[in-house]
Amino acid sequence: MGDLRGIFTDVGAKYLTKVDVGKQHEIGSNNFTQMLGDPGSQKIPFECMVLYIDEELESPIVVSSTMTWYDTRLSQPGRNPEFRLYYKKSDVSERIREGDFCLVAIRPDKTLLIVFTPANSTVEQQLRWLFGIADLPEKGFGLKEVDYSRKVSIVEAVILEALGVEVRQDDENWLDTILNKFGASFPKTHVFSEFARATCPCEVSAARDPDLALLKWIEHEEMLFRTLERKIVQEQLDSGFGDVDHFVKFSLSVQNRRKSRIGHALEHHLAAVFHANELRFERQVVTEHRSTADFLFPGYDQYHDSLYPAKQLFMLASKSTCKDRWRQVLSEAERIRPKHLLTLEPSISAHQTFEMKEHGLQLVVPSSLRETYKNSQRGWLLDIQEFIDLVRTHGAG
Repeated sequence: MGDLRGIFTDVGAKYLTKVDVGKQHEIGSNNFTQMLGDPGSQKIPFECMVLYIDEELESPIVVSSTMTWYDTRLSQPGRNPEFRLYYKKSDVSERIREGDFCLVAIRPDKTLLIVFTPANSTVEQQLRWLFGIADLPEKGFGLKEVDYSRKVSIVEAVILEALGVEVRQDDENWLDTILNKFGASFPKTHVFSEFARATCPCEVSAARDPDLALLKWIEHEEMLFRTLERKIVQEQLDSGFGDVDHFVKFSLSVQNRRKSRIGHALEHHLAAVFHANELRFERQVVTEHRSTADFLFPGYDQYHDSLYPAKQLFMLASKSTCKDRWRQVLSEAERIRPKHLLTLEPSISAHQTFEMKEHGLQLVVPSSLRETYKNSQRGWLLDIQEFIDLVRTHGAG
């Protein structure tokens, strides 16, 4: 994958003030000149993609707009400049409130990505981690040049794509190998995951380092998938579409396949990790009320045997991203507490993890993502190796 610098050059962030959300529709900071330049006597238009993201919303509110960068005191001789970025009324502007977190990032083509989200939300924490701006000041507008060495991992690519930023993850050097194996069609997900593990150039042992193995397998499979996807999509583009409905249907199928496939891939690779560590488990086990546990340790028979000690039972749900879907896990496997949920999502807010803990749910994340969480959260988190050790220690493995 490429580096973040190839997508954005500079980034700034602030908490919105009363003036920023007022009737004048202007976000102010003279520090903007470091990103946008000095407009002088002109009004400079910037094409923008503007998003409002709230954990309570099913999807972001997205608006394409033009914002105007200018000096509000240009007609007031003798006064120091006061630079503002003027925005139009929109579905996003109707949502923002004083105190919300605002991120402004500029691309190499001088277009802007602007994201608003409630303060201290998961989205804010993820944006701070993604752009390396955790140390920006609490007041005013802090700016930072994007690090040239910051490579985009699969976890970061997922965040960027949620912001509407497409990240190239394919590698044409692998195309012939994929086509020789499968042709120009998608195989079943478990077959493709097996292929990814077999061809992964990083020779890491899932028994010795399950956290690293899982991420390397996932990242390699994502690259293979995007490479094959690009080939298949290009063939369809070359042959054209019968009508608008055909185009819409095909586009939706691409998006839906991306969303569902990464979840399946995560489960397949987790199963391979548990097999490598010789744990006893079953997948997709029906418990009470037709609820299904992604992974149950040791298995169905033990869970449904009332004489089998509940303390030796473990369940693990698997979700590539959590959002509010972690609550679905609470109805699974009533005999087991705490329940465990593995995710690839970094920097979930302290409020969300506190709620999880209060509901008897413990989060499992690959060890390299632990550092994206606050110090107050890290002691409660488990990495994959720790979860495996926990299952073994209590006799379920």
